[in-house]
Amino acid sequence: MFKSKKCWAIRSLVMGSLLAILVIAQPAFAQSSKKITNVKQLNIQADKLRDSFIKDSTDIARKYSDAGDYENSRKMLELILSIKKDVPGVKDMINQLNEKLITSNSSDFEIDASRNWSSPAGFVAKGKIVRVQSIGTYNFKADLKVTVGGFPTKSPMKDISPGIPVGALMGVVVSRGKGKPKMSKPFVIGEKAEYVPKEDGILMLGLNLPAGHRSTGKIKVRISGYIRRNAK
Repeated sequence: MFKSKKCWAIRSLVMGSLLAILVIAQPAFAQSSKKITNVKQLNIQADKLRDSFIKDSTDIARKYSDAGDYENSRKMLELILSIKKDVPGVKDMINQLNEKLITSNSSDFEIDASRNWSSPAGFVAKGKIVRVQSIGTYNFKADLKVTVGGFPTKSPMKDISPGIPVGALMGVVVSRGKGKPKMSKPFVIGEKAEYVPKEDGILMLGLNLPAGHRSTGKIKVRISGYIRRNAK
């Protein structure tokens, strides 16, 4: 009898403890559920805000483009991609704007084959694309003595530039270094090339010909994109 009462007392104590735990846990569980609900609601609001921003930004980008301001139109579209990378159609719109930006600013001139380099083609900006196209032929003439070491390659502005086909149209960007001009690595143009300068500077175009040549003729060049022809 004593043992039975003792067991009952222990059971009562355990049940009471469990009830107390449940009573205490219920407010905590309710509070946790409430927090989860609040986060879900905030996520829904954030998604709506993002979608609204994307729609409004796309509309503004189209209006900029219609007004001929392709640069600001592209900036708005790039801002959209910084928020959401997979918005349908945005990347295609940026590609179309890049083409408009390049073709909307173009100029034509000629390069005399008797000179290794033209006058400055224009001022270019770091990270901004420039497109150069050329057509025509010229007469290569030379009566030169060459050693077994081949043509000199020490000075790109005077000698043959290595890595570029002999006779090909090429370009370099001359920027302002500390105390003296800094020249980029020559790049081949040929019939067509698109180039993105690593520094602001002056774009120079020339033919990769050896010093002392006596070539004649002229080639036509069209340059477009982010370039200011009246370079200073």
